[in-house]
Amino acid sequence: MPPHWRKPTIALVALVITLTFLSLYGFYMQEHYRGASSGRVDVHVLCAGSLTKIVSELVEAFEMEYPYVKIHISAHGSLECARLVKAGAQCDLILVSDYKVIKDELAGSYAPGSTKSYCDWWVIFARNEIVLALAPGNPAGLNEKNWYWKLADPSQVKKWGRANPDSDPCGYRTLIVFNICDTYYLERKNEFPGYPEIGIMSTLYLANPGNVFVAAKEFDLMVALQTGQLDAGWTYLSLAEEFGLPYIRLPENVSLGAPSSEFNEWYSRFTITTESGKTYRGSSISYAASIPSTSKNPYWATAFLRFTLTKGASIMERNGQPPVSPPLLMGDAASTPPQIREVCVEG
Repeated sequence: MPPHWRKPTIALVALVITLTFLSLYGFYMQEHYRGASSGRVDVHVLCAGSLTKIVSELVEAFEMEYPYVKIHISAHGSLECARLVKAGAQCDLILVSDYKVIKDELAGSYAPGSTKSYCDWWVIFARNEIVLALAPGNPAGLNEKNWYWKLADPSQVKKWGRANPDSDPCGYRTLIVFNICDTYYLERKNEFPGYPEIGIMSTLYLANPGNVFVAAKEFDLMVALQTGQLDAGWTYLSLAEEFGLPYIRLPENVSLGAPSSEFNEWYSRFTITTESGKTYRGSSISYAASIPSTSKNPYWATAFLRFTLTKGASIMERNGQPPVSPPLLMGDAASTPPQIREVCVEG
């Protein structure tokens, strides 16, 4: 080949390759959006019960922008969400109330017939704290200085509730809070008169009092509270505010609501072991999301997650769920979709 032909020929080949790629990409996108516009796009989301209302509002706002996308929500305890993913349930996006559910249950487990784990990465996108929510009108007369002894007395509190620690992080977090109280409150007996000497882990958990209701997920507690079936229930601040219920807020040292390293070091001193034999260590409350490797629609799952992390922050704030800004990307950043990476910082 004559030397003066070489450069034009190379340029021509590069142009052909580029045009071929763009043509194929254009065909893919055309087919993708044709399917979307004909109502054939379905996205399946598994979410923590405490996120039900927030995710519903996120979906409503997202579908206003993309009316050809239908997002199906299925709410459960976060641990149950992880179990469903492993059992093969349709899930394009999972949102849980504890990032450790993804880290411990999904990141270390491999999908059947695959060399990839269910989740290689996750995004921490919101915070929360544990509170004691009260029935409308607070019929049991609970306050910051008497709840710890009144809950153990059926003549004072007819029924109170907590979530199941083997299906919902709110359940094991409640028990961790009990454990912290037995150090923090007992060291300050002058501030908290009547705090039981044997501690509330004994009186409210180990003694299995007859006036306690254990729910599969914390969302069920809110319905029971709102309808007067319970006098009080341990839940998240965001849920108490969403349902318009009065609540008792706990000190930061106790509530698991402070994300600083100092508080996390303190929370981590406390552990609980559930009846199933699983042990959980205290940490500040961090909600997380990921797209499982088994997702059948990762394109729109990514689009919805990005929407949640950006425009959705105001929806979370409005519902009493403090967003993490910017969101924290954990795990294998390299396997994270670039649309998600670019709106996060690596944690």
